[in-house]
Amino acid sequence: MSTNEKQFYQCEKCKSIFLFEPESSISCKNCGHAKLGPIDGRFILRCKKCGLTQNKRAFANLHGKNAIKCQSSTCNGSIKLIQLRKRGTASSPIAVQPKQPPSPKINLGKSIIQTLKEVHPPVPKRRQLTKKMKHEKKPFVDDYIPFPSVDVPKEKISEESFIPFPSSAPKPQVKSLPTISQIKDHPGIQIGDRLKLNDVIHEITAKIGIGGMGAVHLARDINTKKMVALKEFFYTRYHDPESGNNFCNKYWLREAQITKIQSSSPEISMHLLGSLKLEQFPIPEYYIFLEYIDGIALDKWYTERYKNLGQLNIKELRMLIKDILMPIARHMYYVHQKGIVHRDLTVQNTIILNKRYSEEYKPVIIDWGVAKEVGIDNMYSPRKPYYVSSAPEATGIRNRGTPPEIMAGFEPIAASDIYMFGHMMFYLFSGGHYASAAATNEDFVLHPGDYNPDLPPDFTRLVEYCTQYEPADRMENMVKVYDALKWLYDGTLRYEKHGNDEIKTQFYLYCDYNDAFIPLPEKKVMRIGRDEIIAAGKNHEMDGHLYNALIPASEGKFSFELYIEGNYAYIHDNFSKLGSFISKLTSTNQQVYNNVPIKGLDNVVIQLSEANIGKTTIEIPFVAPDGQTYRITFKIVDKKG
Repeated sequence: MSTNEKQFYQCEKCKSIFLFEPESSISCKNCGHAKLGPIDGRFILRCKKCGLTQNKRAFANLHGKNAIKCQSSTCNGSIKLIQLRKRGTASSPIAVQPKQPPSPKINLGKSIIQTLKEVHPPVPKRRQLTKKMKHEKKPFVDDYIPFPSVDVPKEKISEESFIPFPSSAPKPQVKSLPTISQIKDHPGIQIGDRLKLNDVIHEITAKIGIGGMGAVHLARDINTKKMVALKEFFYTRYHDPESGNNFCNKYWLREAQITKIQSSSPEISMHLLGSLKLEQFPIPEYYIFLEYIDGIALDKWYTERYKNLGQLNIKELRMLIKDILMPIARHMYYVHQKGIVHRDLTVQNTIILNKRYSEEYKPVIIDWGVAKEVGIDNMYSPRKPYYVSSAPEATGIRNRGTPPEIMAGFEPIAASDIYMFGHMMFYLFSGGHYASAAATNEDFVLHPGDYNPDLPPDFTRLVEYCTQYEPADRMENMVKVYDALKWLYDGTLRYEKHGNDEIKTQFYLYCDYNDAFIPLPEKKVMRIGRDEIIAAGKNHEMDGHLYNALIPASEGKFSFELYIEGNYAYIHDNFSKLGSFISKLTSTNQQVYNNVPIKGLDNVVIQLSEANIGKTTIEIPFVAPDGQTYRITFKIVDKKG
């Protein structure tokens, strides 16, 4: 093979690769062997160090009479050759270096789909619980799911009017950047190099991190000393050896565009400062300038803050909901309304700003490199089953907490980010555990309570709801996730800190007919009848009505019974004459929906939150002597008077 009148040669002894113009006498520069053989037929070049497939045509402009090195500026490893087929033969591919045959071609997406199809719904594996966990059987237990829901229209919301959640976060202005010039005059990037962006010179000061497709450098404005982040795209990593095309320019444009779109969110977010393309070198170079987020990754912040599971008490859980999870949910809903899916929402890609910027903890989502714009029309209402072979395919990604549809290469949707958000909650609620590799469909559903015995059960239920195997079974959008988080936050408000012990508020059952307050101890079934209400009351003018409406508990029957545990009051009514009614209940409860009496129903639940305490009513109807039907109203309150 010849490229620009140069020929690839290989040393028969040490297997080093060279690119020479035809000469009469050629010897190996590495081992001194006198004979180098020309390489003929179809072959590919690959780096021994990083495994990168090399662009043969580019070598003609980069290398001379030296052993060929890796094209990546960050690697510089030696090159090996894989012989695919000798010229003029129809033989099977053979390997010259290394000696193993190349791996068979595998369609990753279809192989995963086939694996998923063969998996039968399994019996969930039992997880070993911590010794300190003690289970107590709770009365009136059923499958009630008390998460609130808000129906949100799915029409695209205009940029000017869409502000779904209030925020006071300051938003720096992002300027439109014209043509960019540069002063770096050599391939690759090194510490000390200077790049020019809109007549502003930035100097590279350090490398922050490196990934499979690029690296991130820290740069400084030499005039203002302000720090920025510079993302370098590894051009050769975007090369498709099958088609010969390179998609670096496509991903460079896409990441810059999506980063700019998400930065207009009312929440604190990362901003795009500009993009840079250098074409004067043999291999083009692509960069984007980003706002430098001065902080620490969420996983590192978490492990430094919580050294053991005992530190993760109710107060800390409420802080994680309010300061970390709720702002992320608001920001991701804004992004979803723009038709964008992040696809890599993780604790590593969430930065907590340093304390000098705010007294509260502020999360910022970074790394929009694999984000995809799928359009608002395709974001919601996924089909079920979602895993069908006729569905559009996308790039498969296999990271921690990745939902099954993205692993298998299906089109991502809002529910995909909701799954990854559920994995973030699993990490925070479980004490810093990552989800293990899923062997069955059921393993995709995450249970933080298995790792944290003291975790309130509704925290686990929320995570389970967000991490269902089928996208259609997860929460529909981030607004509903946000509502559920707020519901959890309000439900834990009654817990107060007193030294090293957590004490709980005393609740009372209040009857407004006779101004009666009856204490409601926790974890004790309270049977409510007329004698208890009349004895505790102050206004005895209404005793006649109470006598006619309520059933005495002393006869073994009662109007209703109450049981309080944790954040909930459970109500049961078997014996009242017309049935009890629950009114002004803020959370969804199908058992009492549309003013249906709860007579004979078990496990009717009131969440003891600010929205329900003193407001939600238990109403007992009765027929008065005048023939009219009246209702005696009870409320659960947390203080007398």
